[in-house]
Amino acid sequence: MTSRFAPLALSLILAAPLHAQQAADSVAPEAAGTAETTFADLPDRVQAALDAKAQGRPSEAQEWMIAAANPLAVEAGAKVLEAGGSAADAMIAVQSVLGLVEPQSSGLGGGAFLVWYDAE
Repeated sequence: MTSRFAPLALSLILAAPLHAQQAADSVAPEAAGTAETTFADLPDRVQAALDAKAQGRPSEAQEWMIAAANPLAVEAGAKVLEAGGSAADAMIAVQSVLGLVEPQSSGLGGGAFLVWYDAE
């Protein structure tokens, strides 16, 4: 009796991904925004860095610098450093925010880089 239903069960299992893909295809992607509309409430230092980037000017720092694909992640790392956290703490904050704002590009085991200098 079980062998009679095996082809039906197999066909239902194989058809499930097709239904999921059709459901995903019916959702329209969100509209692209500009840095001005997407990141309207950024602190002045982050806005200044975005402006320098748009004008093709380099950014400079005397004590520390954070670079990431999203200004919100940069700000999270900067707040950690300002509160006395280490570079490793800031990196974890940056990667955590990137996991939220760019889940398709970041996550556990994903793209964090660190340049470390130990004066000792």
